[in-house]
Amino acid sequence: MHIRPATEADLPSLARVMDEENIHYEGDDAMPADDVLPKLKRWFSANADTLMLVAVEDHHVLGFATLVPLFPAGNLNVGMFIKDLYVAADARGRGIGEALMRRCAAEAQRLGATRLELTVDKDNPRARALYEQLGGRDTNKAYLRWDGAAMAALAEETENV
Repeated sequence: MHIRPATEADLPSLARVMDEENIHYEGDDAMPADDVLPKLKRWFSANADTLMLVAVEDHHVLGFATLVPLFPAGNLNVGMFIKDLYVAADARGRGIGEALMRRCAAEAQRLGATRLELTVDKDNPRARALYEQLGGRDTNKAYLRWDGAAMAALAEETENV
């Protein structure tokens, strides 16, 4: 298994893992599997500032991590945010999550970032334990989300802004 930046050739295998992740988090609201690859292809070609790393074995993607720059971070430095880190269910327990985290840190440093951040679900103690074992600390910040009607309502009142 090795970890490297994703390429277009990885997208079909990556789409399989992303579909699994989407079902895991979205359940019945997950997009149809047939829509994942076309959406991934559109995203991949339009987001050059995002680094997607893949864990690959025998040309099959086993997991991925997505790094997004944050600016400004502390003291006007650049930080990197791990938007997603996911390992396919049939590949778990092999150290892939840890390997992806370590590669994320190395890539963040290579890109000049002074810190690395991510969120973890409160009901995912296994992932949280891994992140804390690797030196991550709870920042005591709340993670808020606007989606659907809430986002539309927030965007609606822009006349006086």
